[in-house]
Amino acid sequence: MSAKPADGRGAVFALTAACVIYAVALTLLGADRYASYHSGADLGEFVQTIATPFSGFGDTPEGGSHFLHHFSPLLYLCSPFLLLTHSPVALIAIQAIAGALVAPAIYLLVRKRAGTRIALLAAGVTLLYPPLVGVTFTDFHENGFAPAAIAWLAWAVDSRRWGLAALFVAVGLAIKEDEALMFVVLGAAFAVGAKRRGDAMLSRFAAGTALAGGLTLVLYFAVVRPLAGGHDAWFALGYITNAEAHQDGLAAVLGRLSFLLEAFIPLCFVPFFGWRVLIAVPGLLEVLSSRWSITYTMGQHYAGVWVGEMLVAYALALAAFARERSPLFAMRLAGASLVICILNLGLASPTHWRHYLAPVNAHDRVLDAFVAALPPNAVVGTHDEIYSHLGFDPNARNEWATLPEYVLVDTTYPSAGWQHVGRKQLAGLVRRHVYTLLKAEDGVELYRWPKKVSNASSVCSGASSGSKCPQSKARPRTSTALSRHVAITS
Repeated sequence: MSAKPADGRGAVFALTAACVIYAVALTLLGADRYASYHSGADLGEFVQTIATPFSGFGDTPEGGSHFLHHFSPLLYLCSPFLLLTHSPVALIAIQAIAGALVAPAIYLLVRKRAGTRIALLAAGVTLLYPPLVGVTFTDFHENGFAPAAIAWLAWAVDSRRWGLAALFVAVGLAIKEDEALMFVVLGAAFAVGAKRRGDAMLSRFAAGTALAGGLTLVLYFAVVRPLAGGHDAWFALGYITNAEAHQDGLAAVLGRLSFLLEAFIPLCFVPFFGWRVLIAVPGLLEVLSSRWSITYTMGQHYAGVWVGEMLVAYALALAAFARERSPLFAMRLAGASLVICILNLGLASPTHWRHYLAPVNAHDRVLDAFVAALPPNAVVGTHDEIYSHLGFDPNARNEWATLPEYVLVDTTYPSAGWQHVGRKQLAGLVRRHVYTLLKAEDGVELYRWPKKVSNASSVCSGASSGSKCPQSKARPRTSTALSRHVAITS
């Protein structure tokens, strides 16, 4: 199964070209999503956070430092690119590149065991795997870095390159606290398994990884989060305890089952061959244990916590098929996966292409003009898609419950939350002369608070039942994403 040097060079060229095309394509698609006002609140939040590395490193929806919610020091490395370009598209491009970088690691894992041809097919499946495409295409999020970090960690450990492996562990720990938990569980399991097989080096490295994961969790919850002002219950516990938007009975079972089918069918269930699928179990359990169905909805960033492990399991299992059955059988499996992935992305894509992509039109240009006309650092409230364009304004927010000076809305915004709740709230504030309309064009409306209201709570309490101000409080990051999901599926 060894390849000729010319074949090796051709494979590297093909893989490089595929990764470049993937990164460029996902960047352009993400840029269109942003320019046509289809990006959500997450993009605005991360722009606010990453654009302020030395002055808070936070955003308004999270109510302060990003470290109140997540341990993500890796985001500091994104700051220079965002500040130099002064465009959220920089973050979109970074996430697209991170997604593309998963494929070379998968290629190397398979090539070592099954040769160049099967490795190239596995890399192709990786780039077209709908859950990975969904993580790459969705709004920028730190979870977008996890699949590449895990895939390259697997390659480094498999190659016994312990220095590089330690580096990728550090990268993983800097992505998000979820990865620290994964490292504790998987590191402990691999340490025990390696010790039983007599692999002392792997056992020590895995144990060290588990220890590093545990220390990172202690560092975050005992030191970093309190220093950031987090003295209350951690918001993410709401994913498990909050029953506000959970599924019951058969719907809960079918929702999770369909999620698992979407994860495994594109891979032709190959990861189930042998023990390898077990490395994806901790991440899958994390998202499936949530009471918020959006965590096990494809096309969201939550899949980032298990996609890398799933593709590593796929790579190892596919190579095992080539070795224990035949290379031809493995190639047919990979070919079938390529076909399924293409059909999935084209006909039933978790990325919802038709919803999120559209040519920039006259209405979008009107929105651009309104955004550009706002005073610098204006205290402005709006909804998700406009907020994503206001990330460089540290005072922008995706609500107006806090009675900001300006409110900018798009009355054509196709959201059930806006049409049935937000519109009535704003109308009530206008009727009581809290806000005055400054300008309106093509359904876009800009309001201003003409005078200071001494007691904001009295303004809200005096509202009618149909337009009472909502409570301004911290909430799980899922809330805005959930409203978008409801709008798509309803």
